[in-house]
Parts: sequence; C-alpha cells; structure tokens
Amino acid sequence: MALFRRRRRDDGDRTPARPADPDEALTFLGAEDAQRVRALVRDAFARRGIEVTVYVDHVVDDSGRQFGLWNVAAACHQDDRGRSAWADVVDQHVGRVLASMDAPDPFDGLTPEQARQRTYARLYERDGIPDLTGFPHQEFAPGLVEMIALDLPDAVVVYNEERAEAFGGADLLRTWGRETLRREPVERHERIDLPDGGWFDVLLGSSVHTASRALLMPSLAAEVAGEEAGRHGWLLSVPNRQQVVWHLVRDISVLPSLQAMAGFASAGFSDSPGPLSPHVYWWDGTAYQQLTRIDDDGALAIVVEADFQAVLEELARDA
Repeated sequence: MALFRRRRRDDGDRTPARPADPDEALTFLGAEDAQRVRALVRDAFARRGIEVTVYVDHVVDDSGRQFGLWNVAAACHQDDRGRSAWADVVDQHVGRVLASMDAPDPFDGLTPEQARQRTYARLYERDGIPDLTGFPHQEFAPGLVEMIALDLPDAVVVYNEERAEAFGGADLLRTWGRETLRREPVERHERIDLPDGGWFDVLLGSSVHTASRALLMPSLAAEVAGEEAGRHGWLLSVPNRQQVVWHLVRDISVLPSLQAMAGFASAGFSDSPGPLSPHVYWWDGTAYQQLTRIDDDGALAIVVEADFQAVLEELARDA
C-alpha cells in the first residue's frame, strides 16, 4: 500500500489531507485555502493584463473564456513544498494554459499518418464538459464519456466533428485512438490484497491517458495481470486520469473488494488533478452499472440493483 501514500511535507505548513471545513467546490481544500487559490489565480491573470471574474470552481475572462480551478488547486494541494510554493504553482499553471490557447491551430498541416500516431480515445468526466454539441462522443459509463483527442507535447486537443470528418470520421479516429492506447507502456501495476480476502488491481502512470485504458477492459486485465474475465464481469473505477482500478468478479470476495474500491476511488477523485469519477462500476455483460452514489451529506453509499444482487446471491450459494 505504500505506493499510494502521499509523501509528508518537511515544512510545518502542511495542508491537511482531509480538511475540517471543506470548500464547497474544491472539496480537498479547506475553505480558507480554496479562497487563497482563487485569489492567486486572479492575481496571475492580472499580471498578464487579463481581468477575470472568479467563481467557486472556475474563472471567466472578458472574452468569455472559462478556466477551471480544480487542476490548479489540486496541484497546489499536492506540492510537497507547502503553501509557500502555491503562488509559483499557480503562476506557472496559468502561463501554460494561456500559452496553449494562444498557440497556432495544431491541426494545420497535420498529415493522416501524424494524426494516427497522436490520436487517443480518452475518457472525460461528463459534468466537466459544459456542452458536448459538435464533438464526437459516446457514453462509457454513467458520468463518463469517451471522446477523441490529439496528443501534443504541451496539451491535449479534442476533435470536433469538422476536424474528425477531415481525418476520416469519428469511427476511424476512435479505432486509431484505441490502437494508440494499446501501445501505451505499463508504468506501475499493483495488486492490493485486503485482510478480509478481497483484492483489486491498480494501474498507475504519469501519462494523462492512463485512465483511458479502462476502455480496453477486459483485455487490459489480461495484459497487465494475466487474468481473464469470467461470466460475472468485473468491477471498475477510474478515479482520475492516472489510475485504473479493477476487480474480476469470481466469488464472494467481490463484497470486500467493492467496499475497498469505493473508498479508494473516492479518495483518488477528491484530491488529484484530472478527476474522472468517484464511483465504482460493474460490467454486466452489455454495459456498466454504477454501484455507488454520493449522498446529500457527502457520504459514499453502495447501491445494489437487481442484476448485481442476483450475481451476489449466486456467488454466496457457491461459497
């Protein structure tokens, strides 16, 4: 389990992992720290001559461009230097974002072969995209959509319908994108064995496309862990863009595995850049069913519908 433990900050100005007064939008920060990040973002834009209006989870400039705050806040939260480094973290982040927006159109002069090598199928959090109109996409699981992206040295650009048609259409690009995912190296894989008999596998990587390899299940489990899925499917979570978590359903150990995965996914979603989903899903043979929910008080709950209940009852009888 040491692989997932955050390193301690050496200075005395540590940000608590679980704030006593979590911010309403940047929930891994306390309210005071979140306000500080918002102020630093406003100042970073102002130094570049750009006035922004600050909202709880994003800022908007005079031209209407929106800039989300989650990733920059998470970068501050995870920086081992502590709060004293936040101004520098925010300034560098804002600089990178503006540079990528002002860069030339990355599709200009791009050949089909270049596009094929750089195109990825990629998962996105549905609620993080204001409007999907005009962008090829399909639902992967509740709250998650698969889109098609062009990977660049400093950014990832999503294909719109016009650009997709220029390179052969969304279906062809999606095929290219999954081929590219299959070529991604396996950076870190760990099997987490639980004291009550459950287990789950975790794939981690520095690549922003790591979580999108969930699109390759169940072949991903066969490639990484050498295990084939059975007729009861598998559990899956993608907390953030650098983690894929799964459990192949074989016996009643699915119960402690589900419980542990739910906590792991919630933690990985709440304090990491590039959050995707805090939920655990079950592949029922045709689609993913969501097995967890966040209650009104913020508590994580497991929800078992009829199909999954039938599987649990069968596994219990076989135990």
